[in-house]
Amino acid sequence: MKSLLTILWIGAAGSLLAQGPKGKTPKMAPMLSAGYYVNLKGDTIRGEVQTNPAEEIFFYQKLMFKPKGAGKLAEISDKKAKAYGFDDKHFLLVPFDQQTNVYLRYLTKGRLNFFEYKYAVTEAGQELIKSMYYVQDTKAGEEDKALRELTKISQNFYKKDLKPFMKDQPMLWTDFDKFNFDLPVVVKAIQEFNKMYETN
Repeated sequence: MKSLLTILWIGAAGSLLAQGPKGKTPKMAPMLSAGYYVNLKGDTIRGEVQTNPAEEIFFYQKLMFKPKGAGKLAEISDKKAKAYGFDDKHFLLVPFDQQTNVYLRYLTKGRLNFFEYKYAVTEAGQELIKSMYYVQDTKAGEEDKALRELTKISQNFYKKDLKPFMKDQPMLWTDFDKFNFDLPVVVKAIQEFNKMYETN
């Protein structure tokens, strides 16, 4: 019994300490990884990027960055960075509408760039994170120059949407499930497509 009371007391004390002064909820210590951002002039600035923001969608709007040396962690927005990355994640700034720029994450890069954008929505009183997907053909010929632009892929009709981009390699997309959007399968198919157009 005495040992149980000791455990309960230690647990309660730990809980109070974890809350910090005056019962405030503690903030998670930033976790940093080697990374970079590309400023609006095109210069690459190296340092560290915070990899554990409070919300996952933060990555699609801005980044927390610590320059090399004695610099402090600071927020970098679309006013300073047109691209950034850390670990195996790379993001590109694009106009989302007439007033907003957002960062899209590269899911794969090559002749076809395939991107993801995550955003928060509230459905039935519950906040959910959803994704939009975009594709772009960086080497489309003049007759297909519209494919050079970022094109949103519908998850309901993704096979039809991807067909113009992958029409030259039908064996990679004709077996896509017509009804179920399977992201890893789509990413793998686009990676295989890009390998066919790599130049050494």
